Amino acid sequence: MKKKHDIAVIGAGINGQVMSLAAAHAGFSVALIDQNNFIESTRREFDGRAYAMAFSSVQMMKNLNFWKKIEETAHPILNIKVSYGSINRGPAPSTLQFNNADIEESPMAQMLEDRFLRQCLNVKIKQNTLIDLIEQRKINEIIDIDRHKQLTLDNNSKLQASLIVASDGIDSPSAKAFGIKKTGWKYKQRGLVCAVEHEYSSDNTAYQYFLPEGPLAILPIKKNTASIVWTESIQNAFTLSDMNDSEYLSLLRNRFGNFLGELKLTGKRLSFPLKLSISEKYVANKFAVIGDAAHGYHPIAGQGLNAGMRDIAALVDVISCARERGEDFSSINVLDRYQEWRRFDNQALGFATDNLNKIFSSYNPLVGSLKNLGLKMVEKSNYAKRAFMRQAAGLNGELPRLMR
Repeated sequence: MKKKHDIAVIGAGINGQVMSLAAAHAGFSVALIDQNNFIESTRREFDGRAYAMAFSSVQMMKNLNFWKKIEETAHPILNIKVSYGSINRGPAPSTLQFNNADIEESPMAQMLEDRFLRQCLNVKIKQNTLIDLIEQRKINEIIDIDRHKQLTLDNNSKLQASLIVASDGIDSPSAKAFGIKKTGWKYKQRGLVCAVEHEYSSDNTAYQYFLPEGPLAILPIKKNTASIVWTESIQNAFTLSDMNDSEYLSLLRNRFGNFLGELKLTGKRLSFPLKLSISEKYVANKFAVIGDAAHGYHPIAGQGLNAGMRDIAALVDVISCARERGEDFSSINVLDRYQEWRRFDNQALGFATDNLNKIFSSYNPLVGSLKNLGLKMVEKSNYAKRAFMRQAAGLNGELPRLMR
């Protein structure tokens, strides 16, 4: 292992691995550090977890030369149908539809299973000679030495890096250590994830239903298999988690409806807490945060991982351009450019998803009428629909080079 690196990435989740590959692609040497066993974290059976990767994120994976490795496991989203509904009645007649043909960039998103993405990243990390993987090691201390940061690990080994990038989760210990504070709150909801096999084809269509307890997304991951991301009140979620598969599926049908025919659970069922978390700043001296370490959202828009990918592309763009101009790429003046690029967009996304959840989870009949009116107005406006689709595809605003 090298003792000096350009960048030390803390946290080898998906964002940490992509950050390491993107930095190495730009010619930076990287130490990727994680306290867990890297190989074991990728040995996963099918559990229903999947991501709707926006068009811009797929472009980034193509530019980093690993899309071809997982393309055959991906499932395109060609249509999105949005409506609100009620328990025991299923969704109301669809009032808002988005069609892939309405924008030039196609498909607008690709569904990727978590297990396949992690397995692919694992192989690419191990093959990259610019990346040193340091697993099952905690960081005991970080100090300044000769214009670098020195990291002391729990086995007393030391390494130096010009820049530290934190990708160690929504409760990032690294961000706390560098004095980065967060604003936000816990939701009175929990997320539920499962996968179902269904009788009828979804025709590459993703469905989003707004129910009183929270949104329910049906995301196609195979021809007749869908990933379900389901939001319920905390009490309901715990009750559901304690149910056997038959009881669980019965309640899911009450919310789901029968438009896809018979349903069968496949894989594991998962449950997780939900909270909004927005970092007040993204950078400090020779330090930056990305992904969940910078922001955590309600899953209503399915944009968490895409926002992290954009953080990575923007940060690598900024530090690469700085190095090309002969600047110290880890200086606060350079890193501030990354913060200016990403913080406002991420804050706007966070508060937009928060307000959408509040509006569409309301029991107020007046709010219900306004929801219905709003969906109908958007459905009638080609301009509004196109704007929403470009946002979902990750194409609005200034795109970093890796996403073009």
